[in-house]
Amino acid sequence: MTARAVAALSGCAYPILPGAQGFDIKGGTVSVTVPEDTLQADKPSVPSGAWEEITVTDGFGYTITISARPERIVSLAPANTEILFAVGAGDRVVAVTEYCTFPEEAATLPVIGGYSTINIERIVAANPDLIFAYHGNGEENINYLKHLGYNVITLNADSIAGTLHDIRLVGEAVGCTETAEKLVSDMEVRLSAVSEKLAGVPESEKPTMVHSMWTDPLWVSGNHTFQNEMIQYAGGINAVVTTEGWGIVTLEKFLLIDPDIIFVDTGMGMGEGAQDVLKNYFLTEPRLSTLTAVQNGHVYAVNADIIDRGGPRLVDGVEAIASIAHPEIFGEYEPDRSTVSSPAPVLGIIAGLAAVYLWKRKE
Repeated sequence: MTARAVAALSGCAYPILPGAQGFDIKGGTVSVTVPEDTLQADKPSVPSGAWEEITVTDGFGYTITISARPERIVSLAPANTEILFAVGAGDRVVAVTEYCTFPEEAATLPVIGGYSTINIERIVAANPDLIFAYHGNGEENINYLKHLGYNVITLNADSIAGTLHDIRLVGEAVGCTETAEKLVSDMEVRLSAVSEKLAGVPESEKPTMVHSMWTDPLWVSGNHTFQNEMIQYAGGINAVVTTEGWGIVTLEKFLLIDPDIIFVDTGMGMGEGAQDVLKNYFLTEPRLSTLTAVQNGHVYAVNADIIDRGGPRLVDGVEAIASIAHPEIFGEYEPDRSTVSSPAPVLGIIAGLAAVYLWKRKE
């Protein structure tokens, strides 16, 4: 999927790449001519320090050689930012996207745009020695940054195992291997604790569940998604597992699926008083009034940041979903309202997830 297509999906204009001479896109191919002296001038100077040159392989399968400790890091996705702060490299992050709202320190950093609407000029101005990208940033944007001579590591997790791998990868790339390993270990312990508590639950007692991130049309999380795996970890059964990736189902099909439990995204800039807009849609839409989940009051709003981002807080998401699916084991679910004032719009998240899935299908 091209960056232009992702931009169209999110309703944002395709970004102009300022300062590029001879920049052209023909048939999805990027052609750039930039004076060599400009490239050299833009490259950051990094203290030598005690660092052994390393080579890592990113989510695209590209190898990246890092010859000095990264001191100026740019993150192009919220999950990347959360991982960088969690492994102890947050003090070296110099710019992020408008969606990077956690931890609080990240929200105070300079912004270089959204997912596919990254501003190349701002990235250059940040003078990074390492950039962590994401599939949803768009091929053309990522290739252009590489053409400018920047080290770009693209993360590509669509599972919990993939997220753990990315944490290790980030830790190695920024020189925080021990902290990254400790973080992964802690996450694995918490996941194991959930699995152990559910060990005696038979399949017949596992509720069917649907995760919805938007309602017009109905966007749901099918197979090969974080949310599908999280539902399984939490002792549930994904009722839309036959849906490919993050996809759309018709209202008629949703009525036939009739899940026991529905959980939806909340937060992400919906604003105070509107954080339950998706939940309220299911509860008040007359055509959905016969759904089992609606009639039993089993429609829940979950902080989108802990179930849509491939970062350390995915385990928080698993634990939240486990409380929804099996309150008799994990206690009653308590909604997290900490993200109601976040500036990141929900459609931007949908666009990013859809971009990842469609790009992978193309591969």
